[in-house]
Amino acid sequence: MKESVEINVPTSWADVSLKVYQDYTSKIAGLTNEDEIVIQSISSLCGIPLKLIKMLKREDIKQIYITLSKLISLPINKEVIDKVEIKGITYGFHSNLDEMTLGEFVDLDEYSKEGVDGIQYILSILYRPITETKGNKYNIEPYNEKHIDNARHFEELSIDVVNGVMVFFYHLGSELLMSSQNYLERVEEKLQQGQIMVGSA
Repeated sequence: MKESVEINVPTSWADVSLKVYQDYTSKIAGLTNEDEIVIQSISSLCGIPLKLIKMLKREDIKQIYITLSKLISLPINKEVIDKVEIKGITYGFHSNLDEMTLGEFVDLDEYSKEGVDGIQYILSILYRPITETKGNKYNIEPYNEKHIDNARHFEELSIDVVNGVMVFFYHLGSELLMSSQNYLERVEEKLQQGQIMVGSA
């Protein structure tokens, strides 16, 4: 008698954690064979070992992948969710560009170079424990390197939450670039006007 297996197929991005999504993207990266893409997608997104997938009927695999294809085609949330609760701790999102420290900018830049694998670290910098709440406003802990230790907890956040932050983050990167360009333009203008002396020592 064959043992029955329960397969949970996600139907929305709210059902997919960052950790699962990272596993999914790493496994299908570079694949060109359609059968391999199907198998690896089902394995990652449904949490099924490869050896078990090989025991499924082709029709079952087809139906599972049809459901996953609908998921993959769904739009993902692009709005930042201000507060998230992880393991009983409420974290608040830090969206104020003017109040970010040099340490935050440096670490955000460093972890952004890691691509998908660095997302949990970016989240641990931008989301920090709330220390005080007043109505809709809140204060969060000042940033220090200990917050990076929380990164593993953010792997459990859903992609719906994560994507909103990443949209903000890449927009933030554009703003930083524009700010830097504007600053350099102002410096160049002052140099041309003789307001800044170079090499006068």
